[in-house]
Amino acid sequence: MTPQEKARALRPIIEKAAVSLTDDDALDAVELFPAWVAGIWYEVDQRIRYENKLYRVRLAHTSQEGWEPPNVPALFAEVEKPGEGDTPDNPIPYDGNMELFEGKYYSQDGVTYICIRSTGIPVYNPLADLVGIYVEVVA
Repeated sequence: MTPQEKARALRPIIEKAAVSLTDDDALDAVELFPAWVAGIWYEVDQRIRYENKLYRVRLAHTSQEGWEPPNVPALFAEVEKPGEGDTPDNPIPYDGNMELFEGKYYSQDGVTYICIRSTGIPVYNPLADLVGIYVEVVA
């Protein structure tokens, strides 16, 4: 068996073992998780990889073209490092497809914001448009 064949044979075992990783450890090993593919059944809480980011399935479904994780926040939530956003000096980078959590700090376009009310679902709007609703600018 060649090294490449051995690696292919081990891949399902590695993916199965990766399920037991904490989110923090999983973010350090995103490559261990299966890549998103159209036409696959995904279970709730399953973690998958898309464009080098880790996502958790929010709702069981069969994936379809156009339903890539960043495009459908009702189906996927990006997994983020614990502890990010705890201080204005360590804000969470906002990418426009994220759930916001009260008391956490976020940054976008060089501006830092504090979340004043959790969104409950991922939102797409620029943070500047959410001032007074979900966030406030940190002075």
